Amino acid sequence: MGSQFGFRKGTAAEDAIFKLTNEILNALNNKLMTSSFFCDLEKAFDSVNHDILLSQLQYYGISGKAKLLLESYFQNRYQRVHITNSYFNSNTAAKWTKIKCGVPQGSILGPLLFLVYINNLCRAMEHKALPILFADDTSLLLTNPNNTQMQSDLNIVFEQLNNWFKSNSLFFLILTKLI
Repeated sequence: MGSQFGFRKGTAAEDAIFKLTNEILNALNNKLMTSSFFCDLEKAFDSVNHDILLSQLQYYGISGKAKLLLESYFQNRYQRVHITNSYFNSNTAAKWTKIKCGVPQGSILGPLLFLVYINNLCRAMEHKALPILFADDTSLLLTNPNNTQMQSDLNIVFEQLNNWFKSNSLFFLILTKLI
């Protein structure tokens, strides 16, 4: 989780910005071209696939009773929206709906479970790009001295990024691609 700066004690948005800026400056000082993808995940916490997350937890050594406890944490959960309007002295509630994916927002476990879920993105990208993540915002920095190779690497990383998000049931919006 060395490239993840959100939801971790002792890290802040400034740390992620410093890392990104420092890496760009180092590349420029070494006369390398730099290029970046800046992505924002749509409804990241709500999109976490429980089966994939449980598989990730097992990969990180969570098994036995701990895994069963987390499985029960996701099973048979329901939610609804309840609106109280004090001006009209009325209450409105939607029907209860079973939750099929996502981690509970506002919970202590939610951010940790999301970090576990997205952590392998760093492993998937690190051979061609430097991933820098802050919570659900993803930056990928590429450097190369050769323009042709940079273009090739950009295409490869974009395809890998797209495939990783699809296979993990997450949707992203590319905010910027800088060359």
